[in-house]
Amino acid sequence: MESYVGGLFWYGFHTVAEIHVLIDKEAATDGGFDLDRIKAFAANTLAEKRAVEAQWPQTTDCDKLDRVFEQLNQQRICALQYVGDTMDDGYGSVSDTINADGVPEDRYMGYCFYHSQDMDRALQGDGLMLAFGYLDSDEPKDAVPVGQMICDALRQEGLEVKWDGTHKRRIELPRLRWQRRTPG
Repeated sequence: MESYVGGLFWYGFHTVAEIHVLIDKEAATDGGFDLDRIKAFAANTLAEKRAVEAQWPQTTDCDKLDRVFEQLNQQRICALQYVGDTMDDGYGSVSDTINADGVPEDRYMGYCFYHSQDMDRALQGDGLMLAFGYLDSDEPKDAVPVGQMICDALRQEGLEVKWDGTHKRRIELPRLRWQRRTPG
């Protein structure tokens, strides 16, 4: 349970209140842990993270990544962050997003995402991996222009990109430092 709660804080996508709700939900369904101990762990983790956050630069790599994903969404690439725990979760999130009520059929032509295992890797200092693809073709090579658009946007934000230029490998941000502030 500690690794789950710690991940929620260090990923930086959930407010403190949301994390406490998730802890309470886990306690109600699982009950196999000491709730008081986990809440104390959460408080210590938050204090530790807030101290570390105070040392971060004003604009972090995660802030740059947010801008890139916002730009990609404007360029018809369904760019999603933290899409669950696996590639399958990511593909499911892309499908849910592009097929949601009110989304025009031609809104997106490609996709880009990363999941919690990718964030775990980034938190360990091993960079971030991005999945990508083209939506309107079963031909894998058609994903290459989407990959190039993503790489161009990342480089414009000053992020180092490593990619072999093919559909066979994900895009890597080898030096990305995972520094996402806890919201709220």
